[in-house]
Amino acid sequence: MKILVISHNVFSKTSNMGKTLLSYFEGMNDVELAQFYIHSEIPTNPLCKKYYRITDRDAIKSILLRKSGKVFGEKDIRTDILNARTDKGHAARLYQKARKRSPLIYFARNLWWQLGKWNTKKLNAWVDDFSPDVVFFASGDYAFMYRIALQIAQRRNIPLAISCMDDYYFYNKNAGRFGGKFLHRCFMKQVKRAMDYAFAIFPICEKMGREYGEYFGKPYYTLCTPSAISAPLALEKTNAISYVGNLGYKRNEQIVSIGRALKALDLPGKPDCIDVYSMEKDPQILKDLTEENGICFHGGVSAEQVLEIIGQSLAIIHTEAFDPATRKVVAYSVSTKIADSLASGTCLLAYGPAEVASMEYLIENRAAFCVTNEAELSVALHSLLTDGVQREIVIANALALARENHNSAKNCEMLSEKLMGVREQ
Repeated sequence: MKILVISHNVFSKTSNMGKTLLSYFEGMNDVELAQFYIHSEIPTNPLCKKYYRITDRDAIKSILLRKSGKVFGEKDIRTDILNARTDKGHAARLYQKARKRSPLIYFARNLWWQLGKWNTKKLNAWVDDFSPDVVFFASGDYAFMYRIALQIAQRRNIPLAISCMDDYYFYNKNAGRFGGKFLHRCFMKQVKRAMDYAFAIFPICEKMGREYGEYFGKPYYTLCTPSAISAPLALEKTNAISYVGNLGYKRNEQIVSIGRALKALDLPGKPDCIDVYSMEKDPQILKDLTEENGICFHGGVSAEQVLEIIGQSLAIIHTEAFDPATRKVVAYSVSTKIADSLASGTCLLAYGPAEVASMEYLIENRAAFCVTNEAELSVALHSLLTDGVQREIVIANALALARENHNSAKNCEMLSEKLMGVREQ
């Protein structure tokens, strides 16, 4: 079977989307891959040997030149380098500004892709030469990518599968800004055109799948984020309770609440503080992460150190904020960190609103000590620290969940079955 993958990022082991896409396909048998992508990156992984890249710069130039795109073959794959990104200096700074995703950025980027000449004879010859059986589109929040995926699939009358890794449909981050609602309506019109043609949706979690499946009237098949941890981390445990990761979306405030509850706990032998490891530099976010609030902030650590910290901790923390605005942002977020936490063999302490996807997932599967309001923190921490039997039950549930839902091989098998099935219809 031949699969054309359309995405922002190239297959890689560095970017989040690049890694996720690798995990979806690297275990498939009897599959040939090609990829159309748009970021300023070069191929670094031999899983896929045929690439077509059109960057934003190419799209802008093509408005006048009426040509765009670069083909990469097997000889162009740079397995000797780790970072696939090629933009530097001014181009890299421009990319970082564009990531802010204001209404103006959305309007401008969609406009230059609409005016530009991406649908060239060169691209169509490359696609036709590959002759894909199905298009697998890793969706995002720009309308032009849906148009590209739809046109490529429709022109060849081949099936389209749409992978959803974040919520771009129900949540509009620019709803309160000038032009934000209008642009989101325009975006959703293009999304619905692509969804109408697609044979199925492949969401990142069950909650997303249920709601997207109903909204778009499509079957869905959940592709949970796979874990990079293949076996429990067999390290001797300390009594540490640790948090590793970013502190955005008010997670810092949640961690402070846990730290204060721990500090107030009257329990001999308890840890002195919550150990927090993060690359965060913002003084406003860090100002309350103090020993007075039961927090020991250690700064950032390497990927190898992350595994060591998780492995030797008595428990690791997942948290989401309670305020309404943040709940909307994280409503469907089940991050890579949760997948790795479940597979680690270390107990998970989860603190946040019950209705967001990550908390709902952990509660339903009894895969963490779950706390859904601040009043319960003290009791949960006491149980976590003193009840070894319950910790082992939680860990066993987490490991079973990781094997069932966060296993790359199982994901590949399911995805391959669905794509093969639609091709044969």
